[in-house]
Amino acid sequence: ILALTIAYMIFIIIFLPYQYRKGKLLNNKMGDLMQKLYDGKTKEYIAGIKKLLNEMDNDYFKAILSINMAVGYTAEGEFEKAISYLENIDANKIDKRSHMVLYHNIACNAFWAGETKKACIIMEMHKELLEKGLEMAYSKNSFCETFALWYFAKGDRNSGFVYLEKILSDKYAKNMDREFAQLIWAKEKLADGEKKEAKTFLEKIFAETKMPYLKEESSRILQQLETERL
Repeated sequence: ILALTIAYMIFIIIFLPYQYRKGKLLNNKMGDLMQKLYDGKTKEYIAGIKKLLNEMDNDYFKAILSINMAVGYTAEGEFEKAISYLENIDANKIDKRSHMVLYHNIACNAFWAGETKKACIIMEMHKELLEKGLEMAYSKNSFCETFALWYFAKGDRNSGFVYLEKILSDKYAKNMDREFAQLIWAKEKLADGEKKEAKTFLEKIFAETKMPYLKEESSRILQQLETERL
């Protein structure tokens, strides 16, 4: 869903040369935590990031860790909490590329939280910067999701589906990115009255996802569809 990999890559690229031995240890810890996230162990992931934050004395890396921690709350469906963490980050403490990650993640969470106007303003204000994320191999799917949400919000449904197709057709896309894209697709197809196609996507998400929010949300919608059928 979000630019976790981007934040992590920035962390590795900048931190490791800065303090090699300490950085290598931290890199290993982050790798273990990311695996917990991908396994759906979001609470363990968040607790681990908080521990690293308490041990960190560098403002820049605290900001990067906070961006990564917000991803855990997103995976749990706590979008407002994720936004709160992200908005408390001092943008003056981070570099330009990290700004791209930060604004993207705030906008993405705002869309999921239903704060559409706020999300659209962020996308419009930082459009040129955020478009760079679409050009990077390690970030393009996360950014495609957010751009899809933006175009759907603007009423450009064709462009919204085009961005989702880019994710779904990418054989290297992370499960998390693919499943969030599938959920958006299903919701938009429901809005179009295409319940059969939406149900197919929702059943696939429910059967395969490890993300708490995706499991709960797909189950909720499937139950709603079953109730309507009855």
